[in-house]
Amino acid sequence: MYLDPGDGKEPMYKAAVRLLHCHGELLDPLQVLEALSPDMPLQLASETLSRMLRARVHHHRQGQIVQSLSRAVNLDARLARFEERSRHVQINDESLCDACHARLGTKLFAMYPNDSLVCYKCFRRYGEHTCPVTGRDFQKDVMFKPSWLVRNV
Repeated sequence: MYLDPGDGKEPMYKAAVRLLHCHGELLDPLQVLEALSPDMPLQLASETLSRMLRARVHHHRQGQIVQSLSRAVNLDARLARFEERSRHVQINDESLCDACHARLGTKLFAMYPNDSLVCYKCFRRYGEHTCPVTGRDFQKDVMFKPSWLVRNV
């Protein structure tokens, strides 16, 4: 309406620039340039257009930062999970199942996230998500260890 008012009226370039100045950051700069009248002096809108482009670049870079931070958190969580899964447990002939107190010796055993050691029989009976010693359901009651949390570097 401002750029082509019709009925032989003069285009209102300054009003169009004021409108762009107020709401221009939400618009696509390429579409704005295509919509501008070829007769409009570009000096009127140059400051607003450059502000729109700076805002667009700023939002893009902000998105890149958020994405990089998200990747760092994901990588740190995967590393903590890897460390947790690759930890070593040393048992001997006198090690006992924490649930049924049977000797582990050469039996198969499982270790829960809360460091409970149980024989395979107890593991099968209670399942992999519920600790037979504490009754804790690791799917419902999520557990965090300090090594799992994101470290400030």
